[in-house]
Amino acid sequence: MDIKAQTLASLSTDGKGSYGIGASAVERSEDLYAYLRITDIRDDGTLDLAGLKSVDDENASQYLLKPNDIVFARTGASTGRNYFYDGTDGDFVYAGFLIKFSIDPNKVNPKYVKYYCLSDDYRGWIHSFNTGSTRGNINAQTLGKMPIPIPPRPQQDSIVNILSSIDD
Repeated sequence: MDIKAQTLASLSTDGKGSYGIGASAVERSEDLYAYLRITDIRDDGTLDLAGLKSVDDENASQYLLKPNDIVFARTGASTGRNYFYDGTDGDFVYAGFLIKFSIDPNKVNPKYVKYYCLSDDYRGWIHSFNTGSTRGNINAQTLGKMPIPIPPRPQQDSIVNILSSIDD
C-alpha cells in the first residue's frame, strides 16, 4: 500500500483553518442557531447535546458548519478534541475557541480524516505540543501542518466503511 503523508491544510478546500465566532453563549432557543463549544464535544468526537446553548449574533450565519467540516479545540485540557460535522446533528455555529477545516472530498475521504483525528497517532502528535505545566494550546497554522498518512482512496474507503459500521 502506497501511503503518503499530506498536511491537514492541503486536504482542505481553502488550504487553511478558520477560527469560530467570538460571541457569548445564550440560553438555548429554537429561534437562534445552536452554539457548538469545546464543552459540547466529547473525547470520542461525539456531541453532548444536553447542555447546548445558542448564539445571538448578527454574524452567526457566517460561522455555520457545513458537511465535511471538522473543528478542533484549540486551548485548555481539551486541546485537540475534535468533531466531524456531517450535517446529521442539526445546524451549528462554531465558537471562537474552535478551529475549522473544511475537508475537500476530491482530495481525501473526509471521514478518513475524521477517524485519523481520533487515533492514537493523532493524540500523540497533539500531546507533543503540551510541554511541562503549560496549558495546552494550538493554532490554525500548526494544525494545518499536521501530517496525515493518506493511503490510496480504495483503502481510505475500506477503512471508513469498517469504522462507520462499528460506529453504527
